[in-house]
Amino acid sequence: MSRLITQRAIVSTFKGMLQDTPFNKITIADLSNRTGINRQTFYYNFRDIYDLTLFMLEDELLPIIAGEKDFSTCMLRIYDYFIGHRQMLLNIYHHIEIGEIHHRLDPVLNQVAETMVDDVIREFPLKAEDKDVAVKFTALMISEFISRWIELGAPEQRDRFARFANLLECNMKSTIRFLHEEE
Repeated sequence: MSRLITQRAIVSTFKGMLQDTPFNKITIADLSNRTGINRQTFYYNFRDIYDLTLFMLEDELLPIIAGEKDFSTCMLRIYDYFIGHRQMLLNIYHHIEIGEIHHRLDPVLNQVAETMVDDVIREFPLKAEDKDVAVKFTALMISEFISRWIELGAPEQRDRFARFANLLECNMKSTIRFLHEEE
């Protein structure tokens, strides 16, 4: 079995377990047994349950948003993914410290933010260090926005979510214009 096939099999089992088992009660032993692998195979593929969680989110979210340059569309694709996996998402969120969630999602959100910033800086070019500031600031805004939404129970309010995503986009563009004008 190829490594990616094994990883996705573990993810599938993990997602199933998250439907009825609290995140903090899922053990590597139970996960391995249900997947039909041994613990060493799990550790060959993932460092720990948090690494598995990050892999799952990256593996499922990145293809959904890949190549999308429209900020609002990208955010709504993230929303649709989260609503489609709402129970799993809330289970993870309520059992992992918020700092750990932010830390683990940073690579995904930085990729989203960089794509969005790259699109805007065509009109307002930035130095590399200013672009880095814009990317980090945008990723932080997205992270905080999604965290607050999840804290509220991830309500199914697509229009409201879209409105806030538009506000984030305006803020990102204002930040880039500000950095551009400072040069």
